[in-house]
Amino acid sequence: MFGVRGAILASAILLSAAPASAQSGQNLTFATGRQGGYQYPITVALAQVMEKVPGVARITLQPGGGTGNVIAVGMGKAALGITYTPDTRLGIEGQAPYKQKLPSLVQLFALNPSKAVVIVPQDSPVKAFKDLAGKKVNSGPVGFSITTLSRKVYAMAGIAKKVDESHLEVSDAVEQFKDGHLDALFYAPSDWYAPYVDLSLSRKIRLVPLPEEVIEKLLKEEPGYYRTKFPVQKDLYKGLSNQVETIGYFTNIIANKDKIDDQLAYNLTKAVAENWEKVQGSEPSLKLLEPKDLALQAGVPIHPGSLRYFKERGWVK
Repeated sequence: MFGVRGAILASAILLSAAPASAQSGQNLTFATGRQGGYQYPITVALAQVMEKVPGVARITLQPGGGTGNVIAVGMGKAALGITYTPDTRLGIEGQAPYKQKLPSLVQLFALNPSKAVVIVPQDSPVKAFKDLAGKKVNSGPVGFSITTLSRKVYAMAGIAKKVDESHLEVSDAVEQFKDGHLDALFYAPSDWYAPYVDLSLSRKIRLVPLPEEVIEKLLKEEPGYYRTKFPVQKDLYKGLSNQVETIGYFTNIIANKDKIDDQLAYNLTKAVAENWEKVQGSEPSLKLLEPKDLALQAGVPIHPGSLRYFKERGWVK
């Protein structure tokens, strides 16, 4: 019920904002994140820019999650979606958790990186990742990419089925963490993630690093991952006491190439790049990026229309 109501509300808001002259164009469904997460406002901002592209009448936001969005776009139930590069690659190739290949999936453009981190209170007895065994850990709502990743990491670390998993929305999880009802948060925040910025202002917190052998395994098996650090700037999170090495992966906007032709993909990507400041305001971490970062690629084919625009700008060869 929530997803239907959210989609209807988003559609009504965006439709009312669309110019009347655009109503003769194509209606597009955009698979987004759930309200309360960082992906939702990004897609609202993107949709507002994209609705002004010639040939687009209305964009309806369809709340879901990273893994679910790959299926929705790959199966043609949505023309556009927001997810992560590893999920996109797995969907294209039909690897678990996907049950079939989704060859129509392509990347329209990249967005901000997300980084897998575990947060505990500063005084928590959890010192190493294996200490999460027997603890209550929130790792995102079911259907989110982080849920799939967290379970893989638990298995690699030898604590599969030993963790008391919780799957609350991020905002609810942060409040439960503040109240002491959760021992840890396992999530993949962006570099400048508002819920965690707020958390760090009210609580002293610490990061628990992923085991080095797990990081190495993940990097070898998934070309969409890369080694990075969180936080990228220590002063972004006031109450956070340390910085750790971890894996990162890009948020990306995906498209079904059977529903978005080359010219429309070119026009959509061009509109976002040339109105980047209108998108940046939707998510703090986007302020760390430049328009040329839209062309970043990590193991996922780029839509031919987007690629043509990136080549024209000299962002790819």
